Amino acid sequence: MKKFVHALAMASTVMLAGAVVSTPVASADSLRDFYDAPVPTIAAAAPGEVVRTKPVNSPKGFGLGFDIERILYRSNDTRDEPVLVSGYSMTPTAPWPGPGPRPVIAYAPGTSGLADRCAGSAVLGTVGSSPAILPLLLAGYRVVATDYQGLGTPGGHTYLNRLASGRALLDAARAADVDPATPVVLFGYSEGGFASGAAAELAATYAPDLDVVGAYVGAPPADPTLNIDTLDNTTLGSAVLFAVDGMINSYPERAESIRSLFDSDGNAALDAAQNWCTTDPAGTEIVHTSELTRDGRPLIEQLSHPAFVEVTAANTVGRVAPAMPVYLSHAAEDDTVPVEQSRTLLGRWQDLGAQVTYREYEFPAIPYTGANHLPGALAAYSDVLPWIDGLVHRNGA
Repeated sequence: MKKFVHALAMASTVMLAGAVVSTPVASADSLRDFYDAPVPTIAAAAPGEVVRTKPVNSPKGFGLGFDIERILYRSNDTRDEPVLVSGYSMTPTAPWPGPGPRPVIAYAPGTSGLADRCAGSAVLGTVGSSPAILPLLLAGYRVVATDYQGLGTPGGHTYLNRLASGRALLDAARAADVDPATPVVLFGYSEGGFASGAAAELAATYAPDLDVVGAYVGAPPADPTLNIDTLDNTTLGSAVLFAVDGMINSYPERAESIRSLFDSDGNAALDAAQNWCTTDPAGTEIVHTSELTRDGRPLIEQLSHPAFVEVTAANTVGRVAPAMPVYLSHAAEDDTVPVEQSRTLLGRWQDLGAQVTYREYEFPAIPYTGANHLPGALAAYSDVLPWIDGLVHRNGA
């Protein structure tokens, strides 16, 4: 059965990828009003309230039987101020076969970059993010995905910010306008795993109105101090710049002190990275942070500076026990987000009394930088889908 589910996940991923690529989509320019037009009523909107929608071309999901629309909804930023966040909703057109309301998957995508064109609901993002959710749709679930704060909408992307990411995902679930009894499952891998873990920690206090029955947390970069050394001096170094830019975007009052640690080349690189997607040639060039800092020390050695200490501590997942069951997984040979991230997170959550199912996947290492990250996501479907099925049915769905 596991082999069948795994094969289905991979085959369906390829199928939807082909469907999305071959289907005409709206141009980026034609979407700008959707993301940028002011919403004067945002302060009066409730967290998760949808304030604007736009269908994604075919109302039947490229002929595959899903209703798809872009959504713009209200969330709260790190200062508890209202902020607009974009995303998209995909709902099977076939009736939900189970008892109770159709379960909702609150989906957090992986890293796509910092430029608005990289957003999951944008043209480029639709191609990149949709295949990963097809196995969930084929299981009959409704999927509501967040773009995160500042990715698509005006302002800088708050990359790997615990509060912003967790709230954006929980409010995406609220955007489904679910019945209080609707089971909600948080789901994310990589940056999405970070967001899902953050949302799992925040759910009880930020969104007690949601019936969050579980959270899948895949390969999360949960602790900022454990990931930088792995990416520095590699073609994945753009993610290091994204992480610093995420801090600057999240805490503008700290921007000057953070920037002061970098020389002119470093600040130019940080500015340039704000406009990169991970698919851009510039986003795949080798980054040596020791060549970008003012004192010549690599970024990992800068983290003890006061400009970083409080920020990294505030954005570490693993300080609060999730109130729902968690499925945490990682590939042992992951060369993008090291497996120590999940092992450390597992220990922290278990010490706090959290209910965590943990799985490591072992594959022969691929001799290509970054190629050992995605296999962990593909392998997890064969375990996570039955796990989710058990949760939603155990909770009356």
